[in-house]
Amino acid sequence: MPYWGDLEARHAIDGMHLKKNVFGNTIGLLLETSSKTKDTLKSHQDLVAMEIRKDLDRIEEGNGRYELPPAFYNLTHHEKKAMCESLRGIRVPSRFSSNIKKLVSMKDLSLYGYNCHDCHVLLTVFLPIAIRAIKPVYVKMVITRLCYFFNKISQKVINEDELNDLQEFIGETMAQLEMCFPPGYFDITEHLMIHMVDQIRALGPLYLHEMWTYERFMSILNWYVLNCAYPKGSMIEGYSTEEVIECCLGYLNDKVSIGLPVPRFFGRLEGVGTIGRKTFIDKDFKGVQQAHYSILQHLAIMIPLLNEHLSIIRAESNGRSDDWIMREHKRRLTIWLKDMDLLDGDTLKEQKIKRLAVGPYS
Repeated sequence: MPYWGDLEARHAIDGMHLKKNVFGNTIGLLLETSSKTKDTLKSHQDLVAMEIRKDLDRIEEGNGRYELPPAFYNLTHHEKKAMCESLRGIRVPSRFSSNIKKLVSMKDLSLYGYNCHDCHVLLTVFLPIAIRAIKPVYVKMVITRLCYFFNKISQKVINEDELNDLQEFIGETMAQLEMCFPPGYFDITEHLMIHMVDQIRALGPLYLHEMWTYERFMSILNWYVLNCAYPKGSMIEGYSTEEVIECCLGYLNDKVSIGLPVPRFFGRLEGVGTIGRKTFIDKDFKGVQQAHYSILQHLAIMIPLLNEHLSIIRAESNGRSDDWIMREHKRRLTIWLKDMDLLDGDTLKEQKIKRLAVGPYS
C-alpha cells in the first residue's frame, strides 16, 4: 500500500503470542523439556565458535559419545521438583485462569498443555514466585526482570513518562539474558521484546492491539461449523440463528438464554441456594454502617466535616482516652451529618454532602 512507508508502526507485534513463546522457551530451558529446551549440542558449539564460555564445550567420551557439562542455568532434580511443587500448589479465584495444577507433571517435572492465557498469567504473576525455589541468584534476578517487564506493559494504564525508562530497562534485561542463557534461546521472538515499548508509544497500551478478542471470536465461529464441506456457510447460518434468538429474547418475559448455563451466583441475594428462611433486622446492618463510615473517611469532600466532628467530640471528652474519642466519632458521625441544619440555598457541594450523609438507611 502507498501509505505503508508513512506508518509509525508498520508491523503490530501480537503480545499474546509473544508471551506464550517467551514463556515456553524460558520454562523449557529451566526444566529441560525435550521439545522446548535450547540447551543442545549446537548451542554449546556456538559458544565455542564465539570463543566464549569455553568451559561449556562438550566432553568427548570416545566411541562417538560425548557429555555436555552443566551450566549455571541448569537446575538440579531437587530444584526442578521444588519449582513444580510451587506451581502445582497454586490456587486461583474462579475465572482468573485455568487450573494450574493440571498443567504440571510431577512425573516428568515439566509443564504441558498450557494455552496463551495460562502463559500470560504465569509469566506476569506466578513465575517470579516459583523461581524462588532455585539457587542461582543471577538466574532468578534476570527472570524476575523479564516478568516485571511483561507485567508492566500489560497494564491498562501506562504513564507516557515511564516509556523511556522502560525501554532502557528491557535493553539491560536483554543484555543480561545474553550473559545468562545460551545463544539458542534468542530467536526472533525474544528479539521482538525490544520493539514493544516503541509499539506502545505509537499505538497505545498493549491490550488494545492484542489477539485475545479475535481468537475468542474465532473459537465461537468454530462451534458453528456443523457441515465440514461448507464451513463458511455453517458459520453464517449459526451466527444468524443466534442473532435471531437474542432478538426474540428481548420480547420474552423470562429472558432465559437458550443453551447458556445459569451463572453460579445467580439469585443468591434473593435467597436461591440458601438453606432456611433468611430475615434481616436492624442489628444485621452493623457491617453496612461500618462500610458507610469507611467510605466517608476516604472522601476528600468530607475532610472538613470530619475534622469538625472530631473537635466537637474532643470538647465533650472531659479527658477521656483517644480510643473513646474514635469510638464516639464512628458511632455518632452518621447521625451528626443527618442532623446538620444546612441553609435552604444549598450549594452543589452541600447537596452532595447531604446525599453522602443519608448512607445505607435511606
